[in-house]
Amino acid sequence: VPHIPNTGNRLQQWVAAFTHLSPASQAQGAAVLDSIQAKNNLTPRPSTSSISKVLFDSSKELPLSSGLDSTYNFGIHHFIQDLANAGEYCPLTLFTNKNSERLHREGHSLKRSKVHVNGVSHHLLDLSQFESERDLDPLTWQEAYQRYLTWISDIGDQPAVKRWSNHFTTLAKDEAVRKNFRAILEFDIETRQNYALR
Repeated sequence: VPHIPNTGNRLQQWVAAFTHLSPASQAQGAAVLDSIQAKNNLTPRPSTSSISKVLFDSSKELPLSSGLDSTYNFGIHHFIQDLANAGEYCPLTLFTNKNSERLHREGHSLKRSKVHVNGVSHHLLDLSQFESERDLDPLTWQEAYQRYLTWISDIGDQPAVKRWSNHFTTLAKDEAVRKNFRAILEFDIETRQNYALR
């Protein structure tokens, strides 16, 4: 047995030495330990059949605010809401994990543009600072639309939530996304743009 430095308690030393043994020696050592433990252990092990089958109990969970997305626990940034309130299109790129975090961490330093809508002046997020949503890959698109649906559930009525959930569920079918993602993405963008411009 190689020399093991004298650090830690005896159990740690023994475990360190045990890991250096050959598999055959480890098996013999385990058998010896089992026989020693059986002699010294007068308390029987509990029966696993007496353990409850419920592993997760929702009554022990803390409620999650509907305004927070669970990915980074960032809510939907108010710049996105400002765009929607002004009747502007909100691209899915604003809803990616990366950009959601960027909006919350760097929002104060992001460029905003003055836009006039129906005679009202708005200072809105300049979308040129973000990548085009046409460049999204399938996984990032799915990540973004999940956060988008969180936002819709917070600001929309139940028919809107159902409509957009059905929209993305239909488009996100595994086989279709794999084979025709660019066409699906174009259709999704066009559908959301048309809806925003109504």
